[in-house]
Amino acid sequence: MRHVIAGFCACLLLAGAAMAAELPVSDFAKHPTLTQPVMSPDGKYLALAVSENTDASDASYQLAVFSLPQLKIVSRLDMALRDVPIDIHWVSDKRLILATGRETGTLEAPSATGDIVAVNYDGSQKKMLYSIFNRGSGESNINLLSLPQGRPSIAGLPATPNGHFYLNIQLFNQNSNGTDWDTSKSELYDVDAVSGGAREIGEIAHGDMNMLSTGGVARVAFGEDDHLETEAFSSSDGKTWARMPDALVGKYFEPLAISADGQHLYALASLDGGPNALVQSSLDGSGRKVLASDPFSSVTGVMWIPGEHTPFAAVFSANGKPQVQYVDNGSYAQIMQALAKSDPDDFVALADASNDGSMLLIHVHGDRNPGVYALLDRNTMHAQPLYQVLPWIDPKQMPQRMPVRFAARDGTQLAGYLTLPLGGNGKNLPLVLIPHGGPIGIADEWFFDPWTAFLANRGYATLQVNYRGSSGRGRNFERSGYRQFGSGIQDDLIDGVKWAIAQGYADPKRICVFGGSFGGYSSLMQPILAPDIYKCAIDYAGVYDWRINFDRSDTSHFKNGRTYFADAIGSDNDAYAISPASQLDKFNVPVLIVHGKDDPRVPFQNATDLRSALDKANKPYEWLAKPKELHGFYAEQNNEELFTTMQAFLGKYIGADDAPAAAPKGN
Repeated sequence: MRHVIAGFCACLLLAGAAMAAELPVSDFAKHPTLTQPVMSPDGKYLALAVSENTDASDASYQLAVFSLPQLKIVSRLDMALRDVPIDIHWVSDKRLILATGRETGTLEAPSATGDIVAVNYDGSQKKMLYSIFNRGSGESNINLLSLPQGRPSIAGLPATPNGHFYLNIQLFNQNSNGTDWDTSKSELYDVDAVSGGAREIGEIAHGDMNMLSTGGVARVAFGEDDHLETEAFSSSDGKTWARMPDALVGKYFEPLAISADGQHLYALASLDGGPNALVQSSLDGSGRKVLASDPFSSVTGVMWIPGEHTPFAAVFSANGKPQVQYVDNGSYAQIMQALAKSDPDDFVALADASNDGSMLLIHVHGDRNPGVYALLDRNTMHAQPLYQVLPWIDPKQMPQRMPVRFAARDGTQLAGYLTLPLGGNGKNLPLVLIPHGGPIGIADEWFFDPWTAFLANRGYATLQVNYRGSSGRGRNFERSGYRQFGSGIQDDLIDGVKWAIAQGYADPKRICVFGGSFGGYSSLMQPILAPDIYKCAIDYAGVYDWRINFDRSDTSHFKNGRTYFADAIGSDNDAYAISPASQLDKFNVPVLIVHGKDDPRVPFQNATDLRSALDKANKPYEWLAKPKELHGFYAEQNNEELFTTMQAFLGKYIGADDAPAAAPKGN
């Protein structure tokens, strides 16, 4: 293992002395060029998504294949404008499949387009395996395999690559209005990625079900019912299904994989709704054994033994820097433990591997380090750097993100992150509260964050709180955010700010709030509920009136979206009552309103209605709206303008006295 450590340390970005020069805005606004690395089964190639254009109106991506270990380009496959690979798999040593997604802005993950594409490593023999044309417009949809019309997803691959993959289709049942879709049935197919031929291996008369298979038959189906509650089924033939009893499924049950020998099912599970554990069971859910668990954090990641569909480590992330529990003491666990010891400041993960485990793709990233990928040859124990995620970022110039814990006013234990500027004593600083989006099932993480890094570089402390409703702590904690959008969640954020003041980190006279999406909504609600705390607010693509989202948000067009709104918020009257629109007379701080004019998730009308109301009330605001931008600015020039505008706005109202001097030219 000494050889592993020696070779691995040579490829890391080693932290040096802290520097406090003011860095260019562009450093924080640039997108990573290479994402989603996936290794071929023989370990000879690496497929990646490549960002080709940084303009909002012409966002374009490619699927690129590079040879290893020299990372030499082999082929590039162009995507349609705003389409990005979202699920890349090698089905053999020379052939890949991918699902495509539509870029919807930086505040939201790309939404699946329904296209499944196959291509050879050299760019030849491209084939559309499944496609939904018109992408949910209500017109006639077509698929190229003559398979049922529905929403497709890649459901996995055989343990031994054979050119095939599993395709899950959640069938569409068109509603009478002709513009909406509900799922009524789910089917699983074994698809030949060369010919496109498909063989059904499972079907269940329940919508929104995912399936896992072994031995050429679907054996497990799982999903959520009409009220978004977990349900799971088992089968011996892929057609006749038995519901797993509540005593086994509990409050949460998410199957992850069936072992290569077909004997074990691995899942994330919680019987009582607490943090999810990694469990092993029989395929019908019986004989459950807990492999890894934590009383505060759910399992948020799993590392797998190559070629076996068997886990060797579980990752927990809700309580600060991710922690690892090893559930297998074999060679992979020993290697990862040795690598982690070689770089204790970062988090080291097995990102991918060749099918025989001889070549390992190692991902190193942390709160200061945006990420480095390296190739480890197990035969020689030599580690070779491949690429940096953001090569223009120097980790030693970035701030540390301090995990924090505090009790909310009702006693609920909350976690979050405090980021302080480099240098100084870290006390009595201007503070920016940054509520995350969502709000349900989303969480801030310990890893490098360009927003907090930028603000720290300009002299501001930032606080992020994983309030009730956030992910990473189990179903009960998530659901505790229901009907609490304008109350309990906002109280958690206020309590976090009061904690930062009491600890001496924040100057109580210099506090602002900035957030995107639901965080933008919170940025409007915080000064309404705590008018004595805040001096300003930045509303980035936030909700001003929830009724607009009920009617016009893209999530409202699907049954699970409507169910979510009804369960998490309530009726239209409930929605209006918790909207800033109903309480704007209490809003008395300057606000910077930022929105994309083509936002499908939080419609632009939220911004224009807010502006009109502020004009009518003669209240101060600043305005930044961009055409062709969706839910969060994509164009780098627009993001640079946002960073610059935000810096000037904050400087006007809570200005940082100890901001670093500008770096000399050429640095």
